[in-house]
Amino acid sequence: MASPVDYWGGILNTLISRNKYFNYFNIIISLSAVIAFAIISFAPLFFAIERLQMVTGESVISAISTFADRPANMDALSFTILEASVSALATVLIGLPIAWHLARGEWKHVRLVRALLAVPFVTPAIVAAMGFLALISKGGILWDLGIDLRLETGFIGALSDTFGWQHPGHFIALILAHAWFNLSLVIRFVEPPLATFDPRWEEQLSVLPGGNNRLNRLRNLWIPFIGPAVLCAAMMSFLFSFTSFALVKWLTPFSQTMESSMANMGGAAGIEGYRLDASLVILSTSVIQFIILMLTLILITILQRRNNSRVSMISENIARHNRGKISKSGMLIISLGIIFTLAPMLSIFLSSFKIRSAIGEGQFTERYSFDAWVAAWQGDLSYVAASEAMANSLIYALVTLLIALPLGWILSSTIHSLEKSNKMKLAKIVDVMSMLPLAISAVMVGLGILLGILRYNSSLFGFFLLPVLPHVMLTTPFVVRIMTPAMRAIDPVFEHQARLLNLNPLMCWWHGRFSFLRGPAVVAASLTLAFSLGEFGASWILVRSGSWDTLSILVDQLMSRPKFDPMVQPVAMATASMLMILTFILFFIAERFRPSGDGGGI
Repeated sequence: MASPVDYWGGILNTLISRNKYFNYFNIIISLSAVIAFAIISFAPLFFAIERLQMVTGESVISAISTFADRPANMDALSFTILEASVSALATVLIGLPIAWHLARGEWKHVRLVRALLAVPFVTPAIVAAMGFLALISKGGILWDLGIDLRLETGFIGALSDTFGWQHPGHFIALILAHAWFNLSLVIRFVEPPLATFDPRWEEQLSVLPGGNNRLNRLRNLWIPFIGPAVLCAAMMSFLFSFTSFALVKWLTPFSQTMESSMANMGGAAGIEGYRLDASLVILSTSVIQFIILMLTLILITILQRRNNSRVSMISENIARHNRGKISKSGMLIISLGIIFTLAPMLSIFLSSFKIRSAIGEGQFTERYSFDAWVAAWQGDLSYVAASEAMANSLIYALVTLLIALPLGWILSSTIHSLEKSNKMKLAKIVDVMSMLPLAISAVMVGLGILLGILRYNSSLFGFFLLPVLPHVMLTTPFVVRIMTPAMRAIDPVFEHQARLLNLNPLMCWWHGRFSFLRGPAVVAASLTLAFSLGEFGASWILVRSGSWDTLSILVDQLMSRPKFDPMVQPVAMATASMLMILTFILFFIAERFRPSGDGGGI
């Protein structure tokens, strides 16, 4: 009896023998995937703008022209640009020394250190927010060190009084949180090329006039070599900080970004005859935000092309061996980086066991127990138990995976096929289109779906899998970013050799292509699950309209409750810890399959 592979291989062989029909089939599949993803990407923004224009009676142009008339709009725009720019700068200043020393030395367990330093990027935003709240709140590590970023007393309060700076502690906490969250971007972009750079180039340059001192080598070697990678990481950090919502919501409660402003007004937008000002603000803000993010993505694309031109790459092991053991200063910097990475996560975990009880006026005692974990799992302080919210999160993540992975694979294959056919312009168009969802913020995605449903079919509000749509939108670009470089790296000779062995087409594909793509596919699948589990902005807009709370939404709801009950915060931290552990398991699975020297698949 023929095996399934042989059976389907025979069918595929028959199909391929009719070459014309097989080509038509490929074209139809590729075109359908591109069109479907374009519709998924643009539909929310289109629905939102159409609905808001109908409700307000204003066009997009007229809405933008009135944007500056509302002082709160300009405050939100100014604060968003400021915090995103400072966050990008702080990310580079913290991440670049770590990436430099991580790459330029021989030492054990380098893959484990890379994984630890990359953990923040896949950490759910609401978990990151809870981690920094635990760090800066009373009883946290920074509080114990005399740095009060939450209540802004002591040195931070004196800083505010001296310079007239309102809430400097909150701003500093937000910048640190964004730098923590985006730290792995710098490491993923900068460390791999540095780790495989041939040391002989630096040695040869050091004997020439243009490289006889550190300043000259910096100007003539390192800036041209890693400059595009650093700028690319900075721009991506700017993009993710610009659209940050959970961190802004919890760390800077007295300041509004464009994202948080739209989220707060989202409940009143799109309703005919009600709060037209809210609809007008969201219409103008969303378009301006989209323009800024699109310009950022275009710049990132240009920088990525320059970053792809590498020179004198050698084996990472050889390069590290030639440079020798890592220096003490390098070990110190990386150790501090690991401490910076782990501190918020450990703070969440410890806070989930710490329960405070009042013993008198202004006096408290602390005890450690599993009570908060039990209460969270059973749902003692919420409408939905953590067990049910985890089930919802896992269902959304699995359905997202079943859609986003095949869709991203087909898009990557289409880009690669167009490049092999020398249709470079068309390949670039599809490549840029695959990044478009990143130019639409998560909150705007949720609002677009919400307003589109309100306009065309309100019965869909009761559809359990409704949150899957924004999850697919926001995770598919990462699948494309991981799979496309992997497909480009496959040597066609392996597929030719499989054909010479007289294997059927399916076996040729299996041995000549899929065996090389299996690792990147597992990475893409794991990260898709992790990002779907932690998605907050769009889910916050959609899920709170229904009854399908996810773990990230449940954490936000618990922390929003009054803190009269001493169990509220520990239960929220226990729920956040569950989400954190679930995400980290998936992340370390991805790291297990990530090829050595890979740039992170970003």
